[in-house]
Amino acid sequence: MDQRKTPVLDAIEQFRRDDRYTFALPGHRLGLTLDDRAASVLSRGAFEADVITAKAAVSEAEELMADAIGAKQAVFTTCGSTVSMHTAMLTVTGPGRKILVDRNVHKSVVASLILAGAEPVWLRPRWDAENQIAHPAAADDVAEALRLHPDISAVLMITPTEYGTGADVRSIARLAHRHGVPLLVDEAWGAHFPFHPDLPTSAIHAGADLVVQSLHKADGGLCQASMILLCGDLVDPVDLRLRLDLLTTTSPSALLYGSIDAFRRRMVADGPQLLDDTLRRVNHLRVRLGKLSDLTVMDELIVGHDSVAEWDPLKLSVDVSRLGLSGYQVKDWMEERRRITVQLGDARRVVCSLTYSDTDIALERLAEGFENLVAEPPAPDRPAPAVPPLEELNLEQAMNPREAYFAPTEQVTDPTGRVAAEMISPYPPGVPAILPGERFNEAVVDYLRAGLAAGMTIPDSADPSLRTFRVVRHERAIG
Repeated sequence: MDQRKTPVLDAIEQFRRDDRYTFALPGHRLGLTLDDRAASVLSRGAFEADVITAKAAVSEAEELMADAIGAKQAVFTTCGSTVSMHTAMLTVTGPGRKILVDRNVHKSVVASLILAGAEPVWLRPRWDAENQIAHPAAADDVAEALRLHPDISAVLMITPTEYGTGADVRSIARLAHRHGVPLLVDEAWGAHFPFHPDLPTSAIHAGADLVVQSLHKADGGLCQASMILLCGDLVDPVDLRLRLDLLTTTSPSALLYGSIDAFRRRMVADGPQLLDDTLRRVNHLRVRLGKLSDLTVMDELIVGHDSVAEWDPLKLSVDVSRLGLSGYQVKDWMEERRRITVQLGDARRVVCSLTYSDTDIALERLAEGFENLVAEPPAPDRPAPAVPPLEELNLEQAMNPREAYFAPTEQVTDPTGRVAAEMISPYPPGVPAILPGERFNEAVVDYLRAGLAAGMTIPDSADPSLRTFRVVRHERAIG
């Protein structure tokens, strides 16, 4: 196929060239009477490109994407990878069916379980006590779970994690296929992986059957631009489209489709060189920061650590705990003092998501920010939360997530021993510390309350102060 083509962008351009006028959607008439304030902030061009009829060109753009990366099909979505994940999950599982799920998943997966009424069998991540982070589960863990639960309908993994550590997708795919079930991979951070050999192996190339990717994370798409990649014969593509039709908007944004279209064309034409230059800049930055003795920068040595099979060098994970500071405080310091927004702060580190759009000037600014932090660190202004061993946060699944979510509830100040009726997901990365149907223990309550006091962002709890928690009023045992 001619990878120079951009069907969606061409359709938008053709509409404007033909001097068409619409008495249909969108009602803003391509910004015809846009006020100056909106034009100055949002740009008039954004409204002029909001051509809803351009969605007719999406099928061709999807074919070009699938051809570019070696997938059987590509399906574009415009409601973010949350809806992509809902779609994929509803395609491979359903009411009462078991699915093996990586417990380190994003909250959208838990929402998918609630929508589907599926029964999760949790795959516990590997706990790195030295770094106090969770790595993906190992292939041996998957094999054991499949042995214990022969009625599992699908396997779901998230890789790489927010910290850049990746699972052995190839081995896990073989295990799933030997069991006769599809492998679904949340690869939200990996849309650029197929375009450079020094990045982690793309899940679709490693044998996954369905892959969800976000185009706005490390790539060139607008926010909410996402896609689902399909490979193999274990997933019915018609089912996939039908499930998407249940969930998605009938008025998708051509801007989002166009940004995916443009990303694919650029990656095919310039991706290897762009990513070469990016990796060079990032490696230089990592070496520079590595000379600061009070910082610990994650590097390729993490590969081989327990279950870590691959590592994404575009995730800059910097441990700041030797400064006596938490990552939450450093995240705020970077924002307030340096006008730099980092992706993630946790109890002891900050993580920056780096992309091919980050110039030498931008990375110089980031390096100087860390150097200034080390030279003149602020006084600690909050207690750093103690992070319990992951084993203490491995909670009992006492009820099906859907049943718990829709059960009669009450708010209690001490939820220990009670069954949760809500998700509480420190963000980012949005991985629930507790989810509907799990039983609270003292460790998770203490961790969440201490984290909130230290600066952890928790956007989805019923009580934002965490003085109370939402629990099931009358629990019913699982199974």
